[in-house]
Amino acid sequence: MHTFWNTNILSKKDKISLYKNTNSISDIFLMTKDQRVNLSKTSFIELEKIESLRNITITPFDNEIASSKLTNNIDIKLTHIYESTYPPLLKLIHDPPLVIYHIGELPTKPMVSVVGSRNPSEYGKEYAYRLSKRIAKEGYIIVSGMAKGIDGLAHIGALESGTTIAVLGNGVDVCYPRDNLNLYNNLKKSGTILSEYNLGVRPEKYHFPQRNRIIAGLSFITIIVEASPKSGSLITANLALGESREVFCLPNRIIDQYNGTNLLIKEGAGIITNIEDFVSEIKSLEIIWKNIYYCKGI
Repeated sequence: MHTFWNTNILSKKDKISLYKNTNSISDIFLMTKDQRVNLSKTSFIELEKIESLRNITITPFDNEIASSKLTNNIDIKLTHIYESTYPPLLKLIHDPPLVIYHIGELPTKPMVSVVGSRNPSEYGKEYAYRLSKRIAKEGYIIVSGMAKGIDGLAHIGALESGTTIAVLGNGVDVCYPRDNLNLYNNLKKSGTILSEYNLGVRPEKYHFPQRNRIIAGLSFITIIVEASPKSGSLITANLALGESREVFCLPNRIIDQYNGTNLLIKEGAGIITNIEDFVSEIKSLEIIWKNIYYCKGI
């Protein structure tokens, strides 16, 4: 059975364009020929492709999802981009995932991403944990990538006072890295595990830059705790900046391997000098964020 999500008639770019120009995939079945012609023009999708879609079965879920729940004994959900429960900020990035698999519910509260080095200093470990715990206590959802180091500590801190989302570069039914198995199990119980990759997909190097755009896209603020000048955390920071989100950094020693945060501050990122002051700043930015995105209708 073909669905909108797995059909080869449309490229991913086409599917995103169709989403941005319709309210529901079922719209194409209700449109007149003239309306479909107009949709072709506004979405830059060939009319022949749109006409071909009318001949396939359109369903939001694939059958294998239901069977995977039974075989793995994990309650895995799939949310597609047309659904109201899809994270609203993620919809606004230029390349949103069309579907997201998740264990646990998709939170509706504002999210703050915390990422950093896989090999942090003691200073970085302490503040990744303390920052995340304090921010989560205020009701914000901490987002990170469940990697070793800063990411894992961000999740641990958040779970002590609130909740958190782990965005994976593999299927949600695959624990990577294995060193974080205890954390993975805790997230299944008390947090949310999320991925755009199909069930069973193993981690690949090229998955992680793609994963990082989701980490940045879910949140209105991204925090970099420690990062080398060429780390993946800086990719996440640049992705956040590219989507007009706020980026803050914990300053570090200029001679350190974590000097990437200082370089971001030099280029205009916000600086965290006191946890309580920063929590107050988050609250102020949340008000601005709500006003901006209210105007965008989310």
